[in-house]
Amino acid sequence: MKKKAGINGFGRFGLHLIKYWLDRHEESDFTINYINDDTLTIDQAIEILYNDSIVIFSKYKIKKIGNRIRFLKPNGVAEEIEYANTNKNQIPWVGKPELFFECSGKNTVKKDCLKFLKGKTTVVIISATSWDADKTLLYGFNNKEYKNKHKIVSYGSCTVNAFIPLGAFMDKLYGIVDADVNVVHNIQKYRLKDNDTLNRKFCTLEKSGPQLLKCLSKKNFSVNYTVVPYTGVSMIDFRFRLKKCPTLNQFIMTLENAIYEGKLKGLYNMHDADRGPEVHNCTPFSAVFIKENLKIVKDQVYIFSYFDNENSVNRYYDLANYITNA
Repeated sequence: MKKKAGINGFGRFGLHLIKYWLDRHEESDFTINYINDDTLTIDQAIEILYNDSIVIFSKYKIKKIGNRIRFLKPNGVAEEIEYANTNKNQIPWVGKPELFFECSGKNTVKKDCLKFLKGKTTVVIISATSWDADKTLLYGFNNKEYKNKHKIVSYGSCTVNAFIPLGAFMDKLYGIVDADVNVVHNIQKYRLKDNDTLNRKFCTLEKSGPQLLKCLSKKNFSVNYTVVPYTGVSMIDFRFRLKKCPTLNQFIMTLENAIYEGKLKGLYNMHDADRGPEVHNCTPFSAVFIKENLKIVKDQVYIFSYFDNENSVNRYYDLANYITNA
């Protein structure tokens, strides 16, 4: 029998997560049975489900039935999710599901999540960086380190999931001397203002990178993180200085093999040419590399890519599925 899950927070992350799970429901090892949002009513949530321009639910017939949202699939199978609109201290379904998905972005400190560990609930998975979680687990990197003692788990972040598995791969094969990441990050539409301009910010990857990869430190790793007044897919570019640098052709062959058959399969993809950001909306990959833009200059490798930061739910989903079976 599949384990049950509940989502707290129906913002962009929660919206993507519902769609990603619905599209993979048959193969998923958990069901999403509950949603709570402290701001959106059930009618407002349904309006978003009908009208969002990026996360498209057109293949599902959506209907409100009391306090439930029903998703009817083309094959006649229906999924119903109980919906609540209350603050985190009054969520009516706390303790009922085995998995608690904290996706509000408001409870990233461990003590704020402990109250969700009641009844049948055995683990809380935070959809953001949490510095004091029992464990930060990235699917495809260290998810197999999960233990039952890990009650509050962080999935990292969109940038952390885009970089860390690739960084680990590069270090194992070639040895990283130093590295940096350049992120051009979008902004959610509802936060966009007429007077917005470029804004350089701190990125959690800059701190969590050295915590997760032994080859990195404050001295040899940096992240340039710029938020731009734009709502589309973001860009993330990588530079690695290597101890054993391959030729460009060797590197492309090795990277393609890892993506399609090896360690990076399912995590990354590569396109031959740059077709712009729009084609990567709702991609199932943590980042998509652009082959024609790959460069090697002396002992440095440059990898240019796009990533749909909103849809980093792909790795969150994978991690939840793994924990369900652990």
